[in-house]
Amino acid sequence: MEYYLDTKGFECPIPVLKAAKFIRKLKKNDILLVESDDPLSKFDFKNYCADNNYNLISIVKLKNLIKIKFQI
Repeated sequence: MEYYLDTKGFECPIPVLKAAKFIRKLKKNDILLVESDDPLSKFDFKNYCADNNYNLISIVKLKNLIKIKFQI
């Protein structure tokens, strides 16, 4: 199942903290798409996924928007 989390308007480390809280409701193999406008999010989520053994699917930057997709 794929889920969406909007973290626009929040700066590091809030997007990752919001994602960590949201993930508690998810099951293994679920996918989460996070949208953020914090430029540091791409680095934060790379590290977060590596630390938690999540499969980072993609990080796409469109102007000021960053879309991070990963599998739990």
